[in-house]
Amino acid sequence: MRQQQAISAGHEKTLEVAKEILLAGGNAFDASIAAGLAMFITEPCMASAGAGGFAMCHKVGEAPVMLDFFAQTPQQKPELDNRDFYPIHVNFGIEVETFHVGLASAAVPGTIAGLYAMHQKFGTLPMKELIAPAMDLARSGVVLNTFQSIDLELLEVIFRVDPSVKDVFFTNGTLKKEGDLLHLPHFPDFLQFLIDEGETGFYKGEISNTISNDSENRGGYLRRNDFENYRAKWRKPLNIPWHNQELYLPNGPSLGGAIMALIFGYLDIYEGDWLKTISQVKNRYQHPRDISKRLETLHPELDFHMEGPEVSTKGTSHFNVLDKWGNAVSYTTSMGEGSGYFISGTDMQLNNMMGESFLLPDGFHSWTPNVRLNSMMTPTMILNSERELRYAGGSGGAGRIPFMIAQVIKTLFDETLSLEEATRKARIHVQEDVLHFEKGASPSVENFELIKEWDYESLFFGGVHSIYRNDKGGIEASGDSRRYGVAEVF
Repeated sequence: MRQQQAISAGHEKTLEVAKEILLAGGNAFDASIAAGLAMFITEPCMASAGAGGFAMCHKVGEAPVMLDFFAQTPQQKPELDNRDFYPIHVNFGIEVETFHVGLASAAVPGTIAGLYAMHQKFGTLPMKELIAPAMDLARSGVVLNTFQSIDLELLEVIFRVDPSVKDVFFTNGTLKKEGDLLHLPHFPDFLQFLIDEGETGFYKGEISNTISNDSENRGGYLRRNDFENYRAKWRKPLNIPWHNQELYLPNGPSLGGAIMALIFGYLDIYEGDWLKTISQVKNRYQHPRDISKRLETLHPELDFHMEGPEVSTKGTSHFNVLDKWGNAVSYTTSMGEGSGYFISGTDMQLNNMMGESFLLPDGFHSWTPNVRLNSMMTPTMILNSERELRYAGGSGGAGRIPFMIAQVIKTLFDETLSLEEATRKARIHVQEDVLHFEKGASPSVENFELIKEWDYESLFFGGVHSIYRNDKGGIEASGDSRRYGVAEVF
């Protein structure tokens, strides 16, 4: 039986591309592939061929499967005489954070492998047709919207690193702003390269050669064999009964899924007390191995997968797609803050996943060779007993991601609110012993010496974009206004 279709996303053009494919007869997976490619120009601060991510994929009538296309550390750690690795400082308003960029901060990107893996398993339209909408955007350019201009301003120091893009993101040396046209001059050629050469051309051909040569000559770790041996992986999600339904969370290397499983476990233990739950999870499970051990105790039936201790958390965007047959995708991607290195002839920036200090507690360049990095990205689904989608959602927001999604889910299913109301509801969080809460929330504050009440919508509290089938069978979609999200049901 055919039903309403829905999309929620972080950019209006990302949504339009997904909708175009659905209206042309494509399924949710086709639409997600097209949207994932379009994000390279619609959301260039978070998405790129040099990025990685996770997708929860639900084929109607079947249990969801998780696609892991996240970044991988190089197979070996060569001695480098002159590392291309240095700090930059980003002012997020409430604090200034230091990140490290340069080619030595880049891990093997997985996005292209992920999109092709999704197409091979679930796609119905030819890849050329799915690339076409992104090609149209590449030729016309995209007008910078509010959120992308804010992000570009935050990361200006990184976008100034590579002289090859000085005329792409800047006009006469001044950063482009909201309303300006963003045009990536080499992006159409890169998309044509994908049409002609496909995934093989990226990982075993010209692109990997270019990155490997630049990396070797300029002080990076990536080599051609790192690309040749990269694979996107299909994994079994974490599956937890919840409210007489099935909650599907990403397995490792997404730590976000494990953390959300702990959140719902402790909510039951603490009878719905959010502050006790957040504080317990944040304080007791700061290391991936602690999370893994506790999850084994709470849910011994789950097969949680973890390769290494490193965790990446930054620079994230998310979208969801539900098609008329009931197929659905929840897709999250990240490139960190970006390495400042753009692949020659593509206008695609490589990630800086190995440039975050909290990712490597034993010091920079202490990463484990040839493992997937862990991530806080948490594309989530809930299915009913008939394996129909009830909820699909995800968020940006660094280490806060699973806590923000969990608050929306619990509000949505425990209170008689619409999806939009549940998304807009004030949120709380505890970070470094500071209680943060949005205006309208009324947490118990007596156990906290440091308190910050936010009187405006902030991306600090994530950006939970969601699709929801309500109790009457109606479809709702919401793009979180904290991150200028968009949504449509049609």
